Amino acid sequence: MKQALAYVGLIVAMALWGGSFVAQKIALFEYSPYLVIAGRMVIGSIAFIIMWPAIKPNVWYWRDLKLLIPMALFEPCFYFLFETNALRYTTAGQASLIVATLPLMVGVSAAALKKIVPIHFSEERLSVIVIAGLLISVCGVFLLTYASVPSTNSPNPALGNFLEFMAMLMSTGYALIVRFLCDRYGAFFLTAVGSFVGAIFFVPLFLFFDDSRNLVFKIEPMLAILYLGLGVTVFAYAFYNYGIANTSATKASAIANTIPVFALFLDWLFMGETLNEIQMLGVVLIGIGVLMSQNIKFMTILEGGFRLVTR
Repeated sequence: MKQALAYVGLIVAMALWGGSFVAQKIALFEYSPYLVIAGRMVIGSIAFIIMWPAIKPNVWYWRDLKLLIPMALFEPCFYFLFETNALRYTTAGQASLIVATLPLMVGVSAAALKKIVPIHFSEERLSVIVIAGLLISVCGVFLLTYASVPSTNSPNPALGNFLEFMAMLMSTGYALIVRFLCDRYGAFFLTAVGSFVGAIFFVPLFLFFDDSRNLVFKIEPMLAILYLGLGVTVFAYAFYNYGIANTSATKASAIANTIPVFALFLDWLFMGETLNEIQMLGVVLIGIGVLMSQNIKFMTILEGGFRLVTR
């Protein structure tokens, strides 16, 4: 039951993250990257301060500061710095497609780290089925990318996609450290630490590099920042950390391949972007790859579906 809830939490997190690409794009139309990130970090931190009595750990392990601080620097600090700037040069849909590299990065890194820290990474296994599922999902992402059409919203997609790839490297470090710490701390606490450190990191950048006197309040981008602060910084990370805590980092990150699907759907819903036949095939391959990477038996699924239809 707990693992089933972990998968539900991961899917919810991916849906919220898929929406974050569109929300960031909307916010960046009006405001600078530093304002967007600082705003979401402050909103998230305020929410966590209110929740603090319920999420603070019963026991503190001060030695874990040497992991908690790098965790927060990996993500949200460096991750958001790379990703938000990436969205200045590429589309929300294309940026979300780079997320498909995350499962392979985490899987290989976790398998390598398992040899160093076998206790905490005993669940990380790269079976043939898992590797095949990851490769199939990457092929699906390639089709989505290949069939995408450049637009005025992506002035330098090569640079933007490279920055998004760097964000994935940061996310890999974050996922591995969270998997290490989740045995001792709750998901909301780990998310709160990231939010607090992120606010300390980005607010000075905003104050030094932005002219806040020229800030004009506009409803749509402000709502987008509010969504990023509460929906993503608070709830998406909490669901994601809960999922990692109750399954392997490799399997959790494999579900990240659904982010492009959510992002492209929301791009269509809010920004009018559409999917062609090749992109739809890519979406199907991503779904198949994710199921395979979770070691789900297809014959069992097909048999259950057949019985349901024939009743």
